Amino acid sequence: MSSQATAGKISRRDFMRDMPTFGRSAARPYGNRPRRRYFLIVCEGEETEPKYFEAIARQLPKDMVSRVTVMGTGGNTLQLIDAAKKEIEKRRASRLPDYYYVWLVFDRDEFPADRFNSTIELAESKQWRCAWSNEAFELWYVLHFREQLGGAVSRTQYQQMFEEDVRANTNEKDFSYKKNDPQIFARLKHLTPVAIKRAERALARQIQAKGAAWSDMNPATRVHELVGLLMAYMP
Repeated sequence: MSSQATAGKISRRDFMRDMPTFGRSAARPYGNRPRRRYFLIVCEGEETEPKYFEAIARQLPKDMVSRVTVMGTGGNTLQLIDAAKKEIEKRRASRLPDYYYVWLVFDRDEFPADRFNSTIELAESKQWRCAWSNEAFELWYVLHFREQLGGAVSRTQYQQMFEEDVRANTNEKDFSYKKNDPQIFARLKHLTPVAIKRAERALARQIQAKGAAWSDMNPATRVHELVGLLMAYMP
């Protein structure tokens, strides 16, 4: 892609072609390795999500590390759109290669339903991708340890569940969750393929029950799509 006007504008067919297929080979536990791409990941939060995706990027091959740009905005959902636009323009001015993928990472949390839905709709109209979570990003952490196929769960409950699961399944008996913990990805990496399958099942159940009403899909997330795509580059 040579024109900035096309930055991040990937067709659904091309997107699905790049998505890894997990579980086919013990030699490639994170799926088939896709073509090298440039990623822009713009996160609503300033700590939890950026630190998680930065940790993934650091474990990618050297020629991929510089291709992944992670930003934490600290703004609301719609402000993510503006932040992404500004970064895309900044990159054009620097004459660096365009971002092939533009991903927005944000939660339903306490934002009004219309704002949550409109952000997804606007991003998709630009053919960008949304790694959204309903209700909170911590749902993705919990899925590493257990299924979430029931009813809505709050952010606070997810944090408590995550602490309980880490304490019960590791040697960290005094584990206390911190949003700025840079070790979360390393702690959960070996469980990621399982978490992706659980996220797929949770999302499928919510789509079946709620249709296209993203704000009503709780518990559900699309974080696994971005995580799977990035981890497919790992050796």
